[in-house]
Amino acid sequence: MCHYTSSNTRPIIPTGMSAKRAAAEAEAHDRALTKAEACRILQVAPTADGELITKAYWHLARKYRAYAPQDQEARDHLDEINRAFVALHPASTEAPLAGEVPAPAYVPPPFFEQLFRLYRLALEHTRAVWPEHLAEVSVLSATTAVLTYLALAAGASALWTLLAAGIAGLVIWAPWRRA
Repeated sequence: MCHYTSSNTRPIIPTGMSAKRAAAEAEAHDRALTKAEACRILQVAPTADGELITKAYWHLARKYRAYAPQDQEARDHLDEINRAFVALHPASTEAPLAGEVPAPAYVPPPFFEQLFRLYRLALEHTRAVWPEHLAEVSVLSATTAVLTYLALAAGASALWTLLAAGIAGLVIWAPWRRA
């Protein structure tokens, strides 16, 4: 058991306590909320009864739960709401939604970022293998990409446009042309 001083709320670690246990208790104390902080988080008065606290918890939890998979700030708010609920309900060891905070969903990079990254890798490869043809390959590849975009934007068939762009890319990047 830790002892607290009157001027400081940090625990004084008794001599005989293991370092691991002392660190765990200090961490638990740092994460523990006071009743006033928990009431502020749940937006209820300190004199609120258990039913009102539960209603406030569910109101705020539903608000942030929908955004938690995509937004780190919403996950943090939901975690804080769960801690406040446990602080105001000492009988409960865990908030109802404590285990439901989902991990962030994987969001792949946008298409053009992936395309630009692939183009940069291809240019680095060209610079390493055929340094004398870097300007030629760069101009032809950029022209092909712009013409492909314009053709697709104008309403050309996606299949034929991408097929033509692929053939142009093969001709531009063909290793047998660089020998």
